[in-house]
Amino acid sequence: MKTFTLFTQRRNRLLKSESERGASLVEMLVAIAISVLVFSVLSSALVQFVLTTRWGNNQLQATNAIQVASLWLGRDALEAATFTAGTGSEYGTLSWADASQQYRYSYDNVNGALVREHYDSGILQSTRTVARHIQDQGDVIFSTTGQLLSVSITATSGEEIESANLNFALRTR
Repeated sequence: MKTFTLFTQRRNRLLKSESERGASLVEMLVAIAISVLVFSVLSSALVQFVLTTRWGNNQLQATNAIQVASLWLGRDALEAATFTAGTGSEYGTLSWADASQQYRYSYDNVNGALVREHYDSGILQSTRTVARHIQDQGDVIFSTTGQLLSVSITATSGEEIESANLNFALRTR
């Protein structure tokens, strides 16, 4: 009985090794080709996702810069009675009718930003960056026609450029 059991065990081992020979070269090449296809599809989808996300972020930053500038300029223009054009990096100053409050807008060339300074009775109260992503001082243009303040602003983030022409009515005296 022992001999029969030993013989059966050896025969099972031989049969097992013949059935578990492994994969052929053709099977390995097919598996590698399928893997390459799957990885190329996944990598192209990942690259597209990254590019779309970068574009979306740039678009959002440029749009946000203009929206925030619009809010601050609109707020200040509603309170101001006059706009006095500035020189150099200063765009100009919005002043209340009694000149107690002034809002000076200028270009910060170090940070590429539109900056607002609030003066109360000639004393600086606060400085705030109103819009980032302003590449050049010429990207913001202030002009007035009577009591209408017009501001043209362009923000650039990466390859995305957003522009807006804003009009604000100054307070009548």
